[in-house]
Amino acid sequence: MDAKQTRSKAGGLPPGRLAIFVAYVADAARRAGYDIDSPRGGGKTQLAKDAGIDPSTLSRFLAGTRSIEPGSFEGLARALRVPVRELLVRGGVVSSESLPEWPNPDVRSRPITPSEAATELGITDPVNREMFLAMVNRLRRQRAAERDDADGGAAAEA
Repeated sequence: MDAKQTRSKAGGLPPGRLAIFVAYVADAARRAGYDIDSPRGGGKTQLAKDAGIDPSTLSRFLAGTRSIEPGSFEGLARALRVPVRELLVRGGVVSSESLPEWPNPDVRSRPITPSEAATELGITDPVNREMFLAMVNRLRRQRAAERDDADGGAAAEA
């Protein structure tokens, strides 16, 4: 198979570049807790499910024989807990120069907790932290009560 055929089968990346991208994704998967080296394939299957990628496509990608479509990068970034920007650059979709840093490149697979928000906001004083968490909990209860009132009002009208 010549280089052009290898390149098109691998999704446009030269084989060396694909190998580097695969190594990055595999390392990120291990750091995220996926056992992608298991002979049973459970870690690969779970990663594929969490990323919204066909398991056979992910398996061929990790074997270095096929790239993945850029449309799958967002789900993969979320599952790996890495910035999608990093996948776009490492996957050869865009250059780092053409894609400026985003204000917050973190990709989250779930909403953060109030405690995590306090930490990210730098609220370390125990009293201030307790006040912050109490206010968040109060606002959550108030919002839930407003939703319940709106749902109850709609039900009463029906």
